[in-house]
Amino acid sequence: MLKSLNFDRLGTYASAICAVHCLLTGVALGLLSFAGFGFMGSLLADVAFLAIAVIIAIIAIFHGMRRHHSYRPAMVFALGLFMVVLGHFVFRHEHSGTGHGLDIEEVVSTFFSVGGGLCFVLFHVLNSRLQRACGCKHCASGE
Repeated sequence: MLKSLNFDRLGTYASAICAVHCLLTGVALGLLSFAGFGFMGSLLADVAFLAIAVIIAIIAIFHGMRRHHSYRPAMVFALGLFMVVLGHFVFRHEHSGTGHGLDIEEVVSTFFSVGGGLCFVLFHVLNSRLQRACGCKHCASGE
């Protein structure tokens, strides 16, 4: 089952959801709370989304490296992870929802968090494309 699972497709969806989560909670936490989705702004949700994205990405990195032998997708993922860590832990992506308007730290935090999530999506797309385009003997024989 794990061999037939497309981790890049799964990771693309998970990363896109992560990026949308960061955008929505950074911009519209009050609306999310009103709609019953206040839990989306919790630290637990942030950690859960990040953990899922990282686990899927690690599997996809190793699988991709065996197929296309390129470090480029892993570097894009590392950049995304760096941006997410900056957005969540350096600039305090807290989702306070105080209603006092956006301050510069919230804007920068949201920028890095969404940018990191988009890097995760780009990583999976690039990894998948490199695997499909690889014409080496190893990939052509299906070994």
